[in-house]
Amino acid sequence: MYKYKFLQFVIYPLVLLLGLIRFFQRKENIQSLKQKLFCIYDYSKLVDKEIIIHFSSIGELNSIKFLVENLFNKNFLLSCSTLSSFFLAKKKYPNLEIIFLGLDFEWNVRIFLSKTKIKKMIWIDSEIWPNWLDISNKKNIKNILVNGRLSDKSYHKWKKFISFSKFLGSKYDLIFAKSNEDKIKLEKIFQRKINFFGNLKFFLDINIIEKKQKNICFASIHKSEFDKILEIINNLDMEKINNIYIIPRHIQYVRNLKSILNESFYNKVIVHEEFGSTLPIFDKSKLVFMGGSLIPHGGQNPLEALSRGCYILTGQYNDNFRSQYLELNDQNLASIVRGNIKEISLKINQLLDLNFDNSDLIKNYFNENTKHFDNLMNLINEC
Repeated sequence: MYKYKFLQFVIYPLVLLLGLIRFFQRKENIQSLKQKLFCIYDYSKLVDKEIIIHFSSIGELNSIKFLVENLFNKNFLLSCSTLSSFFLAKKKYPNLEIIFLGLDFEWNVRIFLSKTKIKKMIWIDSEIWPNWLDISNKKNIKNILVNGRLSDKSYHKWKKFISFSKFLGSKYDLIFAKSNEDKIKLEKIFQRKINFFGNLKFFLDINIIEKKQKNICFASIHKSEFDKILEIINNLDMEKINNIYIIPRHIQYVRNLKSILNESFYNKVIVHEEFGSTLPIFDKSKLVFMGGSLIPHGGQNPLEALSRGCYILTGQYNDNFRSQYLELNDQNLASIVRGNIKEISLKINQLLDLNFDNSDLIKNYFNENTKHFDNLMNLINEC
């Protein structure tokens, strides 16, 4: 920890500079910078809060619904790390207090914990913050990691610092993995018992519309994938298709996408501009291609689209959701397309002509993956 704390003093000026750059890029605002960099809050709004549920971005936000609805202690607040997740959280949970959690600098942690009465911190996904864990643990605050996961890259990185990893692992009171694969990884780096009761992202409302029109959705498309997606569209049989929806991963790049759209696409290609309202598009779509998979990003979560009865496609770079895509592929609910752009277009053209009778398969898939959630919640409430 001493080396980590020393490194913080060295990099803090760089973090301040990066925060300023992100502000001008509209990735931060005054509120987020004040809270993340300097731990400045209206603490009077937090005085009665006893639990924090912390998620980093939109993906993690989609994991907390079951927790929010089933925590016995309702004196909790939500904390996040990105503007996009903050605004979506405000939309989903207008009655909850939502903040940006101060970055993992020792002085931030001590200020925050000295001015609040937090008793339990629930961390979502891959949130491993050494100072928050160490200092809160010393203050007898419970730390719980839920839906814990490690990418292959992060796993190999943590393995190089196994004594530090073990030290941090000991600071959690409970750890729940996102998958059996993640359970094995976390047990190796933390060298302790890890629980697995299912992936909380499966806690979704299932609403499957039968006999959809031939609409295609390209969802969570990253800026560096725009050209590739347009090339896929250029090779589709447009006469078969009613509409094509493109949902950028980051809404601020809508203008960039529109500027490179082929004029011949205008009648059928619709770029989604409204933040956080993708379900109505999934309801209309027969096929959904998940972005982040045409570049070495790791793919995006397919479950929301699946919950609306869509057939899912992904490119070859889906490591962050590998087990899910393999399961869905085996059940004929998704396809992993490892070929080039033209092969992806060909696959889509072929799938458009098929009629999917997948409602029972989808419902069974979700039921199987949520049946142990009560066990997880009981342990969290008792902790």
